[in-house]
Amino acid sequence: MKRVAAIDLGTNTVRMLVAEQAPEGFSTVYSNQIITRLGEGLTATGLLSEKAMKRTVEGIAHLVSQAQSHRPFDLYIAATSAARDAGNTAVFARMVKEAVGADLMVIPWEEEARLSLLGASLVTGGRLDKFVLFDVGGGSTEYILAASGAPAGKCGTDLGVVRLTEKYITKHPVADYEYGRLLAEVEAKVDTAFDTLGAGGGETVVGTAGTVTSIAAMALGLTEYDQGRINNSVVTSADVEALRRKIFAMTIAERGHLAFLKDGREDLIVPGFAIVQATMNRFGADKLVVSDYGLREGFVMELLYSPGAWV
Repeated sequence: MKRVAAIDLGTNTVRMLVAEQAPEGFSTVYSNQIITRLGEGLTATGLLSEKAMKRTVEGIAHLVSQAQSHRPFDLYIAATSAARDAGNTAVFARMVKEAVGADLMVIPWEEEARLSLLGASLVTGGRLDKFVLFDVGGGSTEYILAASGAPAGKCGTDLGVVRLTEKYITKHPVADYEYGRLLAEVEAKVDTAFDTLGAGGGETVVGTAGTVTSIAAMALGLTEYDQGRINNSVVTSADVEALRRKIFAMTIAERGHLAFLKDGREDLIVPGFAIVQATMNRFGADKLVVSDYGLREGFVMELLYSPGAWV
């Protein structure tokens, strides 16, 4: 049975999945993730910092080490926004190669969007003929209009939760004036995405990645992450607003006691709420369908069934 290991290396999170072919697409052998915030400080300097590169390489090596018992597998690493934007990505790529022996593949946002749709489609199945998928990342957010399982429109934005946090948010509980400035940028760029996609409004909206799944987990009242309950769960705009008010009134330390915000998302959830709410509002969606599957799972599917472009 063919087995592969895929790493989705984002601006904030390193997500690893070891999987093999199965009738339903793939069977998970090992899955884990770690927040390393690779893109910390990137907006200000244009470079990946030494500290961020070091802890990210250590995070990758840790995940690969944890997965060792599940070998043999071929390891592939797809890097997104931070690696695309940084002026010293070649240095970082050498560090990764030395640590785990795998090449760093920096993918364009269009490819990121396509793979995210492929992954999310495993969750939505054939139930949704037409929908808008948005993938909230640390350095960017991609929007895809899907029709009959294929992308009918795509738009990449620089609405990343790490970038927006560093640019606007310094106070916790959240200061209204800081959030107002952040929200103005988010709404303007979501408007652009709406116009670019040519969406009519009223399409089902599907969200993926850590911001969306964290909001869903809190809305569901989970105490432990449950992928089965997250996938295809529905969060209403009222749910999101109630959570936003609660979270924004907390300090960083108080958020750190919440299961789905600790260890790296305590501050990043602020722009995350802005992106989610602005997207739901602009696309006329009172409900948000949630997918835990995204780029990582789409990447695995290609490696298992259409590996030509990657090997």
